[in-house]
Amino acid sequence: MKDVFDTAGIPTEYGSPIFAGRVPDDSAAAVERLEAAGAIVFGKTVTAELAYFAPGPTTNPWNPERTPGGSSMGSAAAVAAGVVPAAIGTQTNGSTIRPAAFCGVVGFKPSFGRLPTAGALRFAPTLDQVGVFARTVGDAALLASVLAGEEPAAWVPGNGRRTLGAVRTPEWAEADAATRQGFETALAAAATAGVSVREVDLPEGLAGAIPVLRTIMAAEASRFVGPLVAASLELVSLQLRELLAEGDAIPAAEYELALRRREELVSEFAAWAGECDALITLATLGEAPSLATTGDPRPCTRWTLVGAPAISLPNGLGPSGLPLAVQLVAVDDHALLDVAAQIERLLPRLGPPPEPS
Repeated sequence: MKDVFDTAGIPTEYGSPIFAGRVPDDSAAAVERLEAAGAIVFGKTVTAELAYFAPGPTTNPWNPERTPGGSSMGSAAAVAAGVVPAAIGTQTNGSTIRPAAFCGVVGFKPSFGRLPTAGALRFAPTLDQVGVFARTVGDAALLASVLAGEEPAAWVPGNGRRTLGAVRTPEWAEADAATRQGFETALAAAATAGVSVREVDLPEGLAGAIPVLRTIMAAEASRFVGPLVAASLELVSLQLRELLAEGDAIPAAEYELALRRREELVSEFAAWAGECDALITLATLGEAPSLATTGDPRPCTRWTLVGAPAISLPNGLGPSGLPLAVQLVAVDDHALLDVAAQIERLLPRLGPPPEPS
């Protein structure tokens, strides 16, 4: 479990020295559902500080000098390294999809509200979503079904749907050559396998949606995280202090406008994306960067903002021997899983990371 989920009797410290030694009496809803289904909570995984930006100590299993992503860094790395078969994380911007992509595992974030956040750290409740990490689409679907409190059979991927829209977001030009080539190769493989693939243009509203998420995230972080750390700001990273200050300065009217704009974008996405069974787009801009950062979340931001289900699929290795990935998004969780299971069979399979030297 990512160390933002309360787990009775086990330290839950949010990746911050402010909460060192904090042991909750009750478990988060996600923990309770997993344990009721027979799961064993093996331990807590490292999170970036308060599930935001400042990296924790986890490194990438493929190269210890590279980031595993964030903020669900420990969960992605634990699955990639073979420590556990599955793990739980969260996503407020790109915190499930990005680390899954950097670590070469499947990361699945169902639609907003489908999985319970009760008992997890509230960072920005309008955006906070639960995600899962596993080695296959099928395993991720099984884990999500348990967390959703639904019958697993309803989440098992079927035979796949047949329409895939290729979306090149404004970040396309910033992606490295290997990532763009991997994307093109994935499209060609899908078309060869009989999937109907077509290029689709991103609507103008969604193209410009990233500032909307930033406004909501900063305003809500100020409201929900700010009071938790106010008495110990000297123990908070500069990045988080800057976000909280940014949120403090956002007028209520601007925040309310961003919330209304989000609702408009949710409707815009549903009408646009519903023309395909799923969309394929970038998961990251390249291989995992250095440990100084957790990576750029922008390839994930729009889909998080509208609460769309999203999944990251490993797509071979880049020139530095680190995982590449593609991201699929859709309107419906189950349609997404069906397409993802079909595309997963067409992409290069990754073995385990190399043994540490």
